[in-house]
Amino acid sequence: MILSRDLPAESSFMLPFRSATMKDQQQGDPCRIFRPESIHLALDSRSKMSRESVKRILVVGATGFVGPALVEEFSRAGFYVICGVRNLRSAARQLDFPNVEVIRVDMNEDLNPNTWLDRLRRHRVDGVVNNVGIANAFGGQSIENVNVNAPLALFEAVYFYSRENRVAGRQPQDVAVIQISTTGVNWDDCDAYRYPKSKKLIDESLIETTGLNFIIVRPNVIYEPGRGHLLLEQIARLPVIAYIGNSPIQPIHCRELAIGIVRLMENPCKADCSILQATGPVVMTWKEIFFSVCSALGCRHGIFIRTPLLVAQVFTNLIQRLPERMLYRLGILSKLDNDTIEMMTKGSTGDNREWLKKTGLQPMSVFETYRRLAISPEAYAEYVQSIRDTVVRY
Repeated sequence: MILSRDLPAESSFMLPFRSATMKDQQQGDPCRIFRPESIHLALDSRSKMSRESVKRILVVGATGFVGPALVEEFSRAGFYVICGVRNLRSAARQLDFPNVEVIRVDMNEDLNPNTWLDRLRRHRVDGVVNNVGIANAFGGQSIENVNVNAPLALFEAVYFYSRENRVAGRQPQDVAVIQISTTGVNWDDCDAYRYPKSKKLIDESLIETTGLNFIIVRPNVIYEPGRGHLLLEQIARLPVIAYIGNSPIQPIHCRELAIGIVRLMENPCKADCSILQATGPVVMTWKEIFFSVCSALGCRHGIFIRTPLLVAQVFTNLIQRLPERMLYRLGILSKLDNDTIEMMTKGSTGDNREWLKKTGLQPMSVFETYRRLAISPEAYAEYVQSIRDTVVRY
């Protein structure tokens, strides 16, 4: 069922911790709120899960690459998931899991904390995951709004919502927030790139606040067979493999990231205002990643050619004019702009010990992931399930 109507806000408020680095984007009447459209996906009757008894999680940025994995893992773990998305119908196809509700949000426009406060109240949210992040502006979107100002408005609303519940003696009284950032914020020249710069700004705003129960998760390069910006299994089969840069990175499997975030939310006491480096178990260069995937899949190793940055940028801009089917054969699933290609050369690593300690995860390696995939889809699915089922005490 789809609903769309305006409702008055129950209250308006101003909070003391809006970052001084951000422009105040609140516009229009603060006592006027947009009630988003919503679609209720099938509430699995077999599970007989009561909406009153299960933990309710708001995931903003629920589509794209990481979003569907997050939603699926929360659903599998028994949460009721409210997914904030721009396109309801497209999201309903991507997020067809039990106990999921899809609501329309627009991170380019939802800059008033009251808008988010109304949603938190209406959906009785227990926890929030901010997975929103765009690397480049498109379709009239603003990176500052989508990556910084809208999440900041959401976090302000969470602060007020938690305080309001504590005063009234209602639950939840301490809403956990998980902010998904990037290890790119650790670069010395982070401010030269719009994406990590925007993540750094919202991270700093969270760190400077008081009264919020949060964790900042900073993943490295994220991969998963069949999904993502680059299809490593397709690239591994090419006779000539071009790579850029020789800097070390620590790729993390998308499922490891998603399962870890679910475990953090299952134990909100762990949301202790910490920063976790969600990096993979092995430090590798891009050449070593491609070589490892080739070996795991049993492919005959092709010719590896290190490509200068400028050549890679020109070549990528040209081939992205090809039909999608051709791009798929080349292992490219999404548009790559010049900044993204340059960031791929920079390298980024991080100490994942606290990430593993707090999540109890068995880390997933690139080689083992693709070795299982080469055996069969079932073997790969069993590998992912073993990660869900295994808790390691570090």
